Amino acid sequence: MKILDKYLIKLFFKNFLLLIGLFSLIITSSQLLHLPSFAYSMNIIDFSKLLFLIDISFIKYQLLFAFFISWLLVGISLRDKNEIYAVYSAGISKKQLLKPVFIMTVIFVIIAFVFSTVIVPSANRERYKFLTYKVKSYILENVSPKNFSKINDNVSVYVEKKEKNTFYNILIYNASSGYLITAKEGMFISNNLILKDGYIQLPSGKSFDTIKYEKYTFSLDVSYIKEISMQDFKTKDLLRLAVEEDSKALSILADRFYFAIPFMFLGFIGFLSGINTYRSKETLLTFAVSLSIGYMVLNYYFLKIIEKVPVLFFVYPIVLVAIFYLVYKLQEKGRK
Repeated sequence: MKILDKYLIKLFFKNFLLLIGLFSLIITSSQLLHLPSFAYSMNIIDFSKLLFLIDISFIKYQLLFAFFISWLLVGISLRDKNEIYAVYSAGISKKQLLKPVFIMTVIFVIIAFVFSTVIVPSANRERYKFLTYKVKSYILENVSPKNFSKINDNVSVYVEKKEKNTFYNILIYNASSGYLITAKEGMFISNNLILKDGYIQLPSGKSFDTIKYEKYTFSLDVSYIKEISMQDFKTKDLLRLAVEEDSKALSILADRFYFAIPFMFLGFIGFLSGINTYRSKETLLTFAVSLSIGYMVLNYYFLKIIEKVPVLFFVYPIVLVAIFYLVYKLQEKGRK
């Protein structure tokens, strides 16, 4: 690899890592306000794992913005330091100048595809499992024998004895509905209590109606528990659903498979835009952000349309290639 190639790639990674770090900090900081209350009582290792999984959930568009803007900044750097003129004076052709951009483009197209189809959905599934497990641990630890323990804003639980995830002589009171539930035994599974041999007292006017049961499933209704949505299904499962003509699955697959397409062009667009001599840095950054947001908006609405008109699944990649190729040619023409 030539000295120029190494120099440009080094500049790219310097910008890229700084931007990814900045974006990750902004994303995780914004999500701190939306964490379930029990998360703040986690130990530092579990809390760090949760923040990492949250960050991975948003990594796709962090990669997109960082890749585009990094090459833009490399081009601007060459222009502002007048290094681009030294490159031209040395007789380096356009093809040679774009070689490091091409190398990084190939690498990041693969990275984008892997993240979109495997890593991000997997991280989301892991986050849901992690939170479910921690909620269970939190509730188990919070329930203290021979004391009323508040599970959420409405539900309080009293147990006489606790052995691991099994409770004995249970009383559950729901303040919002006035329900009173008793049981001789209950087993905690996920966010449900499987109760055995007890009574349910239901408010009825000025008295109570009593129902005896042998087995009853009581949901603790922990609002921050989320089941895994189709959006985070494994790609192979989505392919199976798509074959069964599930248009929603087809839309999600389009989002995953075609996410790599912009990476085929954004490096070249950013770099060529950066070395243009007639645009300010602020104008170029505004252009980069606007183009990236424009893609996100187009992607959102096109995926909605694919759900209604599945045949457009095959048209969408052509639309993306045509749009980004047109933008690339405009930047290439502007450089001349």
